[in-house]
Formats: sequence, structure tokens, C-alpha cells
Amino acid sequence: MKHSTLIIILTLNLLSINISNASTLPDLGASDLKDYNKQTETALGRAFSTALYQHYDLVKDPVILSYIRRIGNKIASETGHSRHFSFHVINNSEINAFAGPNGIIGINTGLINAAKSEDEIASVIAHEIAHVTQRHLSRTYEYQNATSVTSIATLIAAILIGTQDPSAGLATYLGAQGLSIQHQLKNSRIHESEADYFGIKYLQDAGYNPEAMANFFDRLSKSAQIYEFKPPEILQTHPVTASRMARAKERAFQVQTEKKPFKTKTLRLIQIRLVKLEGTRPDNYQNISLTPSEKCYENNLQARYNDTSPLKPNLNCLETAISNHPTQRLYKIQKANLLSFTAPKKSFTEYKYLQAIYPSDFSIPYFYATALNRDNKKNEAIQVLQNITPSFHYQFLLYSKLARFYSDKREKDKVYYYDALANYNIGNWKKSQYLINQAKRLTKDKNTKFYTQLIRIQSELNDNVIKIQKNNEK
Repeated sequence: MKHSTLIIILTLNLLSINISNASTLPDLGASDLKDYNKQTETALGRAFSTALYQHYDLVKDPVILSYIRRIGNKIASETGHSRHFSFHVINNSEINAFAGPNGIIGINTGLINAAKSEDEIASVIAHEIAHVTQRHLSRTYEYQNATSVTSIATLIAAILIGTQDPSAGLATYLGAQGLSIQHQLKNSRIHESEADYFGIKYLQDAGYNPEAMANFFDRLSKSAQIYEFKPPEILQTHPVTASRMARAKERAFQVQTEKKPFKTKTLRLIQIRLVKLEGTRPDNYQNISLTPSEKCYENNLQARYNDTSPLKPNLNCLETAISNHPTQRLYKIQKANLLSFTAPKKSFTEYKYLQAIYPSDFSIPYFYATALNRDNKKNEAIQVLQNITPSFHYQFLLYSKLARFYSDKREKDKVYYYDALANYNIGNWKKSQYLINQAKRLTKDKNTKFYTQLIRIQSELNDNVIKIQKNNEK
């Protein structure tokens, strides 16, 4: 590829950069810049997704992921764009979020813990979605060195997630072609304002409080000033100015309608889940006052997942929580999960009921299949996931679970097959290709439907890998 500077340019308004060390940066407004094509965007997104799963601590709890993806999909549906967005949670204490290539949005656990309402979480997601819809990330600058898509995407991930200092080596990537820092800052602020402008509209249309964006950024900024600590990462990657906040508040006033802001108590339960399952902890967690229902949820999580906890599972308080909050699915899912250990047959009934009510929530079939497998109903567990997984956009965890089920049954050809499908879903086509070949090698009967599926997937993978190689040569 000729786009060796793409990694830098893609992330100008997002990356955590020590600007004082960078003397030359490209001008995003220059006339010789152009949007990269859809083929390149797709290839970068695929490689970026693979890098996320290979190199970073992603949260894989299906309840947390389903929650963030519900918010993201709700907002994305209001953009008027047909493109696919994907939403991921990174187990990182920094208060930050990012938009990567091809509509990949990342939210740090630190940001989830810092938010005081779902509206604030939604406001950040809306802002990142707007960066994508306005194509702020798809500018490229012609450069003469050849750099692979995989290398570029891996470096994008490293910079966005903040695992390395991107100012190191900038001269190598930009050479003498870079323009002044003033131009970069000017356009970065333009992009931030534009992302605010459209993001606030998406926020309002999705039923959230349009004022949440300005309020959240403003609160984080003031906290950093008052307590004189290092500003949160998101304030460095998304510079906050008085004029920007004023424009955001004015925009929120313009788009407000009679539609009532979306209200939910789910965020508090997600924060509790992050603390108990992922080891994250907001600074003020000990000072948070939990309602009896929330305390019940916390205690049941601790009793189930912490072997050293003196607490015992309490189904009665969960029943009360469900009675007091009939629309809160997390209490219902927790009840089914608890029953799966104490009364498996009852839990199967609960899971079926929940699956019918919340068909788009992949955490429910995930837990249902896990419960069936634990009760030694391995074939039923496999059937649940085989039936439901193709209907979901996110398939990695579900196919990985299927691979584990077949591993328990010692059917190695199926293990390789479903592991291949899991990797295919996150864009790791080369690994998928290897795993499919292994599955073919172990499959003795060549006249089965399963073997036909292997041939079909192998052919599709080979075609895709050839396309990648051709695109890299351009």
C-alpha cells in the first residue's frame, strides 16, 4: 500500500499525543487528501478487529457487552447510515473511548465507571459514531513507502488504546511531507465540533438527553482542574474548550423536543458487574449508595463468582428486585443464572422465556447453553447455539463456546471448525484458514453435510485472503 501515514492521520482527533514533541503533522484540510476507498476501509477494519482480540484485554462478559451494544445500536439506527458499527469494551481504567476503522467503536471500562447516567455513556458513543459518519477517520495522505494493512491496523490499535507513545517515530512515518501543528489543531477542533453537532442530534433522536454530552465533558474537565490531577485521556484525545462546550449546549437546546430523555438504572448494575467480575473499581465506589435491589445484585454476583466470599446466593431478594423493577432484565438474567446451579430445570424455563422476550440479547442463549452443558445436556447446549448464533452480528463468544463444548466431547474436527468461525467473525482470516484445514484433515467421512460446510468456508476464506494480498500490493 501507499498509505503508510494512514495510521497517524486516521487518529488525529482521537489519539493520545504529546503534541509538543511533534513538529510536523499533516493538514487534514489539504486539497490533495482524499477518502480511502471502501475496500481499504474494510481491510483496515478487519485487521484492526483482529488486533483488538489478539493484543488487548477485552471485556468478554456477555451482559456488559450486550448492554453497551444495545446503546450503540440504538444510536447508530438514528444516523441514516446503512453501515455496520461494532462496539467493544476494553478493560482499561483510563477514561477514554475511540472510533477505529470501518465503524469499530471502543469504550474503556474507566469511562463506563466514570459515567453517572446512561445518557452520558450514550453521549460518548454518539460522539464516536459521528466521527465515523462524517468520515473523519478515512482521510489518507499519499506516501511512497509500502506498509501492510495489518501493520497499520495494529499500530492504530496501539495508539488508540494508549499502549505506546505515538509521538515516537512520527518523523519516520511522516517524513518531510508533514505540515504545521497549527493546521492540525485547527482541523482537529473542527472535527470535534462536527462530531458534537451530529452526535447530539443522534443522541436526541435515540431518546437520550442531548445535554449529556456537554455536561459529561464539562464535569470531567472541571474535576481535573479542581483536583489538579492528570486530565482523563478522553480530554486529551477530545480537546475541551469553552467555545466548544458553549456550542454543544446551544446545539442541545436546538434539537430538544418533547421526547422525554431515556431513563434507566442499568448503568449502576453494569458498574457493579465490572467491579465484581472484571476487577475494575471507580474511585468513589465505596461511597456509592446502593438500593436494596442493587445490593442484592451485588451480593449474588459476589456469592456466585467469589469462592472465598462468606455470602450465599439469595433467590428471594432477586424475586423482590424483579417485582419492584419488572422491566429490568439484568435481575431476571441473574435469577436464571442462579437457578442454573440450584434448580437447572427451572432455569431452562426461565432462559427460554427470556430469550423470547429479548431475542437480540446474545447473553441469554450464551448462559442458557452454558447451563445445559453444565447439566450434562451437551447436545442440547450445542443445538441452542447452532440455531441462534448465525442471527447475531457478534459471533466470536458464541462460536468460541461451541468450540469448548465440542472439546468436552473430544470431537476435534468440530473444535477446529467452530474456532475457525469465531476467528472469521473477528477478521482473523489467516488463522481461520489454518483451522479449517485442520478440521478437514481430521474429518474422516467426506460425504457429510459438515464436510461440505468445511469446503464452502475454505473456498470463501481462500478468496478473501487472495483479495487481501492483491489489495496489499496496490
